[in-house]
Amino acid sequence: MTAPRVDLFAVIHKMLRVSIFDTASLIAKADFTSEAQRAEVFEKFDETLTFLREHHAHEDAYITPVVAKLDAELAARIESDHEVLDQSLETLNSITSKLREANAGSALPLGAELHLAFSVFIGDYLQHMACEEVELNAALWKHLSDDALAAIRAELQGSIAPARFAEWFAYMVPAMNLHEQVGVLTGIKLNAPPIAFETLGGVARSALGEERWKQVESSLPG
Repeated sequence: MTAPRVDLFAVIHKMLRVSIFDTASLIAKADFTSEAQRAEVFEKFDETLTFLREHHAHEDAYITPVVAKLDAELAARIESDHEVLDQSLETLNSITSKLREANAGSALPLGAELHLAFSVFIGDYLQHMACEEVELNAALWKHLSDDALAAIRAELQGSIAPARFAEWFAYMVPAMNLHEQVGVLTGIKLNAPPIAFETLGGVARSALGEERWKQVESSLPG
């Protein structure tokens, strides 16, 4: 059986899908005349918006330049996608800014506007992630070894401040299946300094809960 290739997108895109879908669910169910429910939507929306912007910056800095050397047309298309999606995020942010100041009378139509605009964004973003997972991976796998791909991932992750990476990790781990959780934490345990595994293992344990953590921990190397 052939071992799976190093995939720079699968896990992070799972996490982003979960965050996007959770945000969409909150928006869909919210009573925007309720200050408390509006605040809950804004908190989740702002969190998701920040993750997406940071993700685009990471890809633009560490992945797209590599792809540009392999397939300039594909890299240009991804860069263009990011620009369009970033503009969509600005539009969504503008709607939420109006909602933050809205009275009860205008909150409901603005909430409906946000729901529709976010739904359109989701459709566009899912297509974009699928393109990266299929077409970018195909280009990377054709030309680069797993060691080279792992080095790109390590450089990207190393650019993130440890405290912020722990925040990302707290959302990434629950979005993975059990095999992915074991694989990621095994890689950290075998290749990172002990303090890194101690820190991120603690983050994973807190994010997963004791029952799931015991399943993961039992499969980690001794």
